[in-house]
Amino acid sequence: MRALAAAALAMTAAMPLTALAAEGKAAKIVDFSYAPNTITVAAGDPITWTNTGGRPHTVTDRGGTFDTNPISPGRTGTVTFSTPGRYDYFCRINPARMNGTIIVTGDATSAKATRVEGLDPALPGNKLSFSPADLTVQAGSALVFANVGGKPHTLTADDGSFDTGVVKPGAEGGRFAGDNAVITLATPGRHPFHCEIHPAAMKGVLTVTGQAGASAPAAASSAPRQAAVSVVDFGFDKPEVSVAPGGAVTWRNTGAAPHTATFDDVQLDTGTIEPGKSGTLTAPAKPGSYSYKCTIHPARMRGVVVVVGAGTADPTVKAAAAGQAPPPAQTGGGDNGGSLSALALVTGVLGAFLGGFGVSALVRNRPKRT
Repeated sequence: MRALAAAALAMTAAMPLTALAAEGKAAKIVDFSYAPNTITVAAGDPITWTNTGGRPHTVTDRGGTFDTNPISPGRTGTVTFSTPGRYDYFCRINPARMNGTIIVTGDATSAKATRVEGLDPALPGNKLSFSPADLTVQAGSALVFANVGGKPHTLTADDGSFDTGVVKPGAEGGRFAGDNAVITLATPGRHPFHCEIHPAAMKGVLTVTGQAGASAPAAASSAPRQAAVSVVDFGFDKPEVSVAPGGAVTWRNTGAAPHTATFDDVQLDTGTIEPGKSGTLTAPAKPGSYSYKCTIHPARMRGVVVVVGAGTADPTVKAAAAGQAPPPAQTGGGDNGGSLSALALVTGVLGAFLGGFGVSALVRNRPKRT
């Protein structure tokens, strides 16, 4: 499996960037920029970034729906988009210097979800506005409103038929990723909308087609509310499990030695689980791929919890349907921060979900923390 992954990486590196970019499926990360900087891709297609530079970088949505986590030099990260709209992205490690835009094309009138961004001058060259400001969608579909600017915004119907409430900007005036909100559009008709905080500058029109009472896509996550992992000596029986936002994950120690499930990037830790005992944690509310380890045996015991957002297929189910078993988790060299944060990438079919509404991603290797 690892040889296949290495071959896939070599093939990607050997193919001309221009040919791949034309398909909207490949890009490069260099110090300190993305190439190409703007990518257009059809809904349902993946984009793979290869880090050809000498430093780790991320590909992170400014609207908070996906994050590849750090991609080491020579490694790749892949994100698959199924929701049409504009995605402004950046590198969390170099937020001021590395920015880009992804345009996901598709028929919004038939899509189950559509994205609208709230913009402001926090991103150079932008002004207070919605993107897009005029769109047509089907009744019962969802609207993902992402704040990619530095000021708080709302997306509110003039007639009061829908309202996201205040969606917060990113930290430090939009230097980092902001929040997003999801609403279901149930009332057909023409609906002018505005931002309650900047009503004079931020306006748009949303046309909802179809019939009132049309079935909406499932608002709940497709992933289970509970997940269980057996801890054995020395490994986790499931290297990757999925769970709905805020769901419960339980680790049962079936081995003879004590273990922990300690997360790398969020403050979650079961503490020491003695043999025959269990520990339960509440998964983060934000969709993403969260790596963890046993702090007693960090070189040998690694795992990933995938928090699946609403309206998105569970990637672990997708992998099983494709008839391919997930590759085993790789391990580092004993350094607590030197292992992988996700499973090895073999093809674009296998991926760990990293964001809401049909955005999936998989990162090959995360660098050691320094």
